[in-house]
Amino acid sequence: MQSQVMPAVVFTFLLIFFCKTFLTSGAFNNALIGEAVQFLNGVLLLYIGYALAIASLREKILLSVIILLFMLNLASGHGDYLFGVIYSIAFLIMFKRIGVKRGGEVFVTAYFMAVIVVAIPYMLYIDSFVYLDERYGNRLTLGFDNPNTLAYYVFSLFAMLLCLLDRAAMPLGMKNIAALACAILLLPLLVYSYSRTYLALALLLLCLFWLAPLLRVAPGKKLCTLLLCMILGIQFISVLRWGIHPQWDAVLNQVLTGRIWFSWQMYQALGLPNLLLGQNIAAYKPVDFFYFALFYSGGISVSFLLLFGYCQLLRNLVFLSRFMRWVVAVFLLSTLTETYFLVPVFNISLLLLCQGKGFYQLKN
Repeated sequence: MQSQVMPAVVFTFLLIFFCKTFLTSGAFNNALIGEAVQFLNGVLLLYIGYALAIASLREKILLSVIILLFMLNLASGHGDYLFGVIYSIAFLIMFKRIGVKRGGEVFVTAYFMAVIVVAIPYMLYIDSFVYLDERYGNRLTLGFDNPNTLAYYVFSLFAMLLCLLDRAAMPLGMKNIAALACAILLLPLLVYSYSRTYLALALLLLCLFWLAPLLRVAPGKKLCTLLLCMILGIQFISVLRWGIHPQWDAVLNQVLTGRIWFSWQMYQALGLPNLLLGQNIAAYKPVDFFYFALFYSGGISVSFLLLFGYCQLLRNLVFLSRFMRWVVAVFLLSTLTETYFLVPVFNISLLLLCQGKGFYQLKN
């Protein structure tokens, strides 16, 4: 019975979450939109309770610990960052029970339905669909408050479509043509958003999709863990040692479009991250170093707990196809310059890794 109900539960969760996220990300100045978002947040709380009810003992313990830490952070005035982590864990608990193929189909369906639903308020209340950037001129936003937000949403959809094609029962040539068609439809949005990061990652995914059947190697647990540790080290070292080598720092900061400087500003104001409690870093945004933002927002203890859990999930790489393993590595690369990694609804690699062995067939 649960196997029949769960896809509907995941679909409604995704539909509500996408609608809420798209509305929250919009450049709105309307009280009615704000009230709608608050209502949707309230509805999503029901899914957290449902996830807790169906979770395994280990999942119940993890989710309960995060809920308690969230309440402690909120009561002590240390921010509400862990609320998003609670949503993330609850969603993964539900998603893992329907399998990656069916889950991917539900994801895409809910995504497009949410786009249709929010199109009306966007057309009524958004004044501009571009953002004037002094470096690039007009950058496409489609009404979102930031062109990079649009780029990440499009990139996540593109990655999920490629994963569905990877598992589709069709000839290889047809898969490649379908992947090219998806790229032709979606990549122009990345081009006109001028998001260099997501355009480069999307093109990399497309090339890997075509090359994966020919490649005899794919990332494993050790390589992905090493990549995670390297990016984490780069982010903290580049910030903590800022100013020691001014010329090199200036060049690296320019390549990363000011990300080191913004993180350094926060470090100067707050010092090192707290051991247990997180901190509200909204005043220091944009802080686009994922691991740096994670340790400050969630605290050192929770951050290490989450990263340890992710490294445990990397053991499921052996059950993924070659292309899906590359998807995981590409999303890890995104943590170097973006902070969306902890949101599993838009982090396709987490959706792939959270599945159990029973949902996969070993596939080249």
